[in-house]
Amino acid sequence: MKQDIFKENFPNEFFSDHFGKKYLFKENFINQIESIMNVEILENLLSKTNIWNNKNFIMMLDQKQLNYVDYSSLNLDITGDNYRPNVDKVQKLVSKGASIILNDIEKHNQGLLKIAKKLQELTKGRCQGNLYFSMASHKAFGPHFDMHDVFAIHFEGEKIWNIYENVEKDPINHNFFNFSPEERIKRAGKLIDQVTLKPGDLLYIPRGQFHDALASKNGAIHIAFGLTYFKPIDFMSSLWEKLILNDFMRSDVDISYNRKDLKNLLIKFSKEIDTILNREETLTDLNNNIQNWPYEIKEYSIKNIVSEGIKYDLDKNVTFDKTGDKPYLINGKNKVLIPEKFLKLIEYIFNKKSINYKSLSNAFNDISPDVINECIENLKNMKVLH
Repeated sequence: MKQDIFKENFPNEFFSDHFGKKYLFKENFINQIESIMNVEILENLLSKTNIWNNKNFIMMLDQKQLNYVDYSSLNLDITGDNYRPNVDKVQKLVSKGASIILNDIEKHNQGLLKIAKKLQELTKGRCQGNLYFSMASHKAFGPHFDMHDVFAIHFEGEKIWNIYENVEKDPINHNFFNFSPEERIKRAGKLIDQVTLKPGDLLYIPRGQFHDALASKNGAIHIAFGLTYFKPIDFMSSLWEKLILNDFMRSDVDISYNRKDLKNLLIKFSKEIDTILNREETLTDLNNNIQNWPYEIKEYSIKNIVSEGIKYDLDKNVTFDKTGDKPYLINGKNKVLIPEKFLKLIEYIFNKKSINYKSLSNAFNDISPDVINECIENLKNMKVLH
């Protein structure tokens, strides 16, 4: 039996008392923590320099973001001339206390992928993970809030999290919510709790909750899995397409309109919007948008493919006919008599539509491997299987 990535289920009161409302701290909550992320795994990731750029590799020092040029250099590779993080420059800055932030980390190994998938199943949201590597006593960020729910999972070292009293109301990624560090400190309010995260611990922080964190030991690593949920504003892109198809919405506004005319224009605008919103197809589109909101997270199963062997699909134009005295394969005007030794195999293949050697062997252990292989090769040569 496979071990679940979480050691226990989220408590029953999570959705009633915490989800979108209040932070939640769970000690020793994650299984297989050492194999998912640690300093050694991080070093191996950082060494893959071709996957890092100025968007997904960020460095902070004492609450200030460093310029990418200060820790990168020109790298010549098959993708062209690109600036990539420079090992010596990055390590020198880390030795001075700088933090490393790696964005979109959730797909870099199977353990992280399982956590992201589990959190999406739990919340029905979209998950994105950012890794934070910190040195002791050097804070990357001051008091701040996030535009999404945060499920912070700790992997290495220790980090003290400060939770402040105030919560920003439903913030989104817009300049309206882009406050200065000084303004964020004022808006955060009083410190209401401190939580120390150790490997395996989880801290849930709802969207808008002011917080910050400080490593208490060198080499602290946590990954913040951010979950965003469908909002009415997210439907605007689908709605926009419907507005484009509306004749009134595409019509020109008379530049001689007075205020009364403009008021009537707004009334007409409101009626057209109302008509669009109340169509059955709009309701269907909205439902589809919500249902398809979480990212599709799939895990590779190459090992299973290797074990199962090459898969063959049946040509849709070929039919199997055994209604007469003798069985035939028929493709248009061409037909081929089926030898008796292949009859059961071919009948099985036509029922399944898709097979491999292992499935045939398992279904017919009374037929020799040589006959099974001969049958497959003959069908391949006749283009019955491809």
